[in-house]
Amino acid sequence: MKEHTVQLFKDNRLLTATISAIGAALCIWGLAAFDGLFKFDWLLIAPFGATMVLIFGVHQSPLAQPKNVIIGHLLTASVGLLFSNYLAVTPLTLGLAVGAGLFLMLLFDVTHPPAGGNPLMIMLGGHTAWSFLLHPILIGTVSIVILAIVFHRFIPGHQYPTRVSK
Repeated sequence: MKEHTVQLFKDNRLLTATISAIGAALCIWGLAAFDGLFKFDWLLIAPFGATMVLIFGVHQSPLAQPKNVIIGHLLTASVGLLFSNYLAVTPLTLGLAVGAGLFLMLLFDVTHPPAGGNPLMIMLGGHTAWSFLLHPILIGTVSIVILAIVFHRFIPGHQYPTRVSK
């Protein structure tokens, strides 16, 4: 019976898309509700929308795994804050910041494509407070991973996080 259910998910694009969309919607809703409850100004950031695509749409991808999500976002946000605090925002520094973030994600094997937008968002948005690493980045990414783990447990045949073989 379980094999039949797993096959149904693999073969039914509409069902898979619906389940993925529901997971992403519930996750963002949960973050937004938390944001409103505790009056955080920046719990949600645009790159988290792209993170939803990976965690709920292609949850078995190495790029969607918890260490990639959390550390990838933390590294690139740190780069963005370093650049934002110590260099003028120019086309060159924007490019260098994105390149430095990518370099660090690849170096530490925590590549998470949505995190590549963090330096741009931080620099163009004028964010300079180091607390930005705590919220929205750390609280947001840990919350996303926890919500994804819980959600995927209710979906037959889904396992998240997934052991990724090298």
